[in-house]
Amino acid sequence: ERISTVVTKILIHCDFKILPLFAGETTNRSTFIFVNEPIKTFSEAQSYCREYHTDLASVRNQTENQEIQKMVSKGSKVWIGLFRDSWKWSDGSDSSFRYWKPTQPNNNGGVQSCGAAVYKEGQSWTDRWFDWNCNDRHPFVCYSASK
Repeated sequence: ERISTVVTKILIHCDFKILPLFAGETTNRSTFIFVNEPIKTFSEAQSYCREYHTDLASVRNQTENQEIQKMVSKGSKVWIGLFRDSWKWSDGSDSSFRYWKPTQPNNNGGVQSCGAAVYKEGQSWTDRWFDWNCNDRHPFVCYSASK
């Protein structure tokens, strides 16, 4: 039986600074968490996800891709856990599912080694994955593995 819920959380540090707003989508495998503030580089996002959740999102099929797409603000470019090392997932998991834009990955300028998903309804070039410079700052999607 598949359970789907949406969760919203606000975390507050002791200095009363409000931290990220999360939106979560639960599957029978894991919970995806969209973090839109603060934006981070790929490695910062990966560290954050590993500290507070499990890792950056590994997208194993079209259903999971659509679940993430529903969570993410339209027009957003978000880090997912895909990086150029024969394009592997951040958590080391194995999945052949890819959702690249037809001209991607292209490693433009020799500096695009991290995977970003772009979701913008109605644009022919979006709702696909792109390779991007890992030092760019974007919102990101983590996952927490089911216990």
